[in-house]
Amino acid sequence: MSEYSAYMKQARKEVDSCLNIWKDIFEEYYSKSLEYAYAKGSATKEWTSFIDYVPVLSDVDIHLKVHKHSNFLDDDNSFHESVNISEMYENRFIEQNPNYFHLPRTQIIKINDIVDQVDFVFPKKTGIYPLIGNPEFENNPSNDAIKQYDLNNLLKLEEFLPSQPMSMIDRTGLDLWTMIRRITWRVSPSPVRLISQSSDEPLDLWELNRTSIAVELVKCEYHLIAESYKDFYYEGWIAFMEDFSNSQTLRRIISTGFEILKMCLEEAKKFEEKKLYSTGSS
Repeated sequence: MSEYSAYMKQARKEVDSCLNIWKDIFEEYYSKSLEYAYAKGSATKEWTSFIDYVPVLSDVDIHLKVHKHSNFLDDDNSFHESVNISEMYENRFIEQNPNYFHLPRTQIIKINDIVDQVDFVFPKKTGIYPLIGNPEFENNPSNDAIKQYDLNNLLKLEEFLPSQPMSMIDRTGLDLWTMIRRITWRVSPSPVRLISQSSDEPLDLWELNRTSIAVELVKCEYHLIAESYKDFYYEGWIAFMEDFSNSQTLRRIISTGFEILKMCLEEAKKFEEKKLYSTGSS
């Protein structure tokens, strides 16, 4: 932790403030619409080193379950309402944290439309931060099915990675942030999906913070992925402290993230080959 300890302590206070503000907004404006809401992800886990949460690069992930037949921001008439809500969150946060270190970046997802997808997996209840209501999760698929979902998601990188050179070639300044967002939400889960292939309890891995994930990568002998994974979030801290104004730092984040995804894909192909060989031999 060392030099980052004070920053992390302040960031934790501000994440807590962020969650309380969203809780109040949901209760004030959407108590009749929402069945439940909870937060998950890096922002709600224990932080044992600086990579476990990086201001702005990390988001505060909030999932909502909306009552059936409830009108909740589901048409174009709701657009200006959502604009007002986003402004309300920001204004309340600044009012409550006048000398804030960072303004937590939230990502709010309505899960009604995705829970029926074939590869949707609910988090463990021990790994969520309830905001309103009583989250009730349906039974998840088997461990083998979860591992296959994870592997399938890694193999999808084979479609994503070749498209990135043309996406990157003309990016400068603020456009680099677009690339970082595109890379980050893939970098975060990919090492977890990789080590899940060797785990008896793959769902438990999603409760680990990034420090622990790096340790697990080393245990699985993915040393280079582990180091690159830590470097990615270290560079994220540098970018934050530079107010995301240094294009060289932003390009290092993008390049490191790309290499992490590339290595995870290479390892995923090995698991896929083993499965195909095993199936062919039986």
